Amino acid sequence: MRVIKPFDPWQGKWCSCPAKYTLNPYTGCAHRCLYCYTTSFIPRPFEVREKPGILKKVEKDLGEIDSSRYLSLSNSSDPYPPEEEKRGLTRAILNLCREKDLPVLILTKSTLVTRDIDILKTMKAAVSITVTTFNSSIASVLEEGTPSPQKRAQALIELHEAGIPTILRIDPLIAGINDKPEEWKEILSLLSPYVNQVVVSTFKPRPDSWKRITTTFPSLQKTKDWYTKKIGNSIYLEDNRRVKLLEEARATIHSFSLPFSSCREGLANWNDLPCDGSDLLEINR
Repeated sequence: MRVIKPFDPWQGKWCSCPAKYTLNPYTGCAHRCLYCYTTSFIPRPFEVREKPGILKKVEKDLGEIDSSRYLSLSNSSDPYPPEEEKRGLTRAILNLCREKDLPVLILTKSTLVTRDIDILKTMKAAVSITVTTFNSSIASVLEEGTPSPQKRAQALIELHEAGIPTILRIDPLIAGINDKPEEWKEILSLLSPYVNQVVVSTFKPRPDSWKRITTTFPSLQKTKDWYTKKIGNSIYLEDNRRVKLLEEARATIHSFSLPFSSCREGLANWNDLPCDGSDLLEINR
């Protein structure tokens, strides 16, 4: 196929997602998150550009896909960069998927997704939005190009009130930045009535993201020796710290009577639902 691809390009042993497709309408991302992993393999990662002829390619691919799967938008970029407001590629793709009755799972940090509520509520769709911290001063540096955490929270509320299933991602959990239950409780106290699932994962630095984040937050240098487990091109927290952090996150999320899932942590048996929120699409698999 041309632009729609089977998910999990690394064939990661810890990925527990069901079989699905992925599509990135744009190459590059304007969010400029310090922790971004795509900067290790995408040229000019923070420069957004449109894929040439993407809509025609999507139409052709939709005629060839396995209809028992669903489509994830997007895993290596955001489907709602600032350019989308004028270009409308993601909106056009949603319309094409609706015509094919293909379920769509959206992953974004953008509030522009609420523009497409009119389409999303007429198709099989769910929306996942990341809120890493409610501390705006940290978020404005950690995720420089994103809407404020409060605006993202409001987008989740609007989507939920429109009847669209929603997933909150508190992701990544970064030791020394947003690793305290009190911080998660602040987010969940506001959003627990408006989300169907919460997904977390720990920071898994690569050399370039580690350099960016420790340059901006020098205090994190003291945590360097905590990252000892290499899987693929990423370095994981040592198991004891990582598992304890995820145990605390799970207990906190369960205290709000919400389903917990973790992403690429090797703990699929802990997940109450598939880690990407795809159960909310009501697909028969």
